[in-house]
Amino acid sequence: LGGPLVVGRKRYLKGLGMHSAGRVSYRLDGKYQRFEAAVAIDDAAEGRGSVAFGVYVLRDGKLNEAYKSGIVRGGEAPQRANVDVAGAQGITLVVDYAERGDEMDRADWLDARLTKK
Repeated sequence: LGGPLVVGRKRYLKGLGMHSAGRVSYRLDGKYQRFEAAVAIDDAAEGRGSVAFGVYVLRDGKLNEAYKSGIVRGGEAPQRANVDVAGAQGITLVVDYAERGDEMDRADWLDARLTKK
């Protein structure tokens, strides 16, 4: 939406905002150890929206699910995602719609970061 990432009236300086259903992939080339983020629905959804976050890791030519959040609803506190990406060639971040289709599904990956070896 072009604005700041805000959850629980707290502004986050780093992260990634997406709308469901969406996915983004990054090449890692085996250079990283961990992916970490907090996942939540942005306050811009005004307490609405519901999604499921997922992280998929590409190793040895196979894309495997490494994290699945369950349903995250607007107004809920952020949940932690902590994924081992050691030796991975790539990572895919996924946001799928849950209840009511994609209505107000303003999903945030807060303080998202990759840690090097």
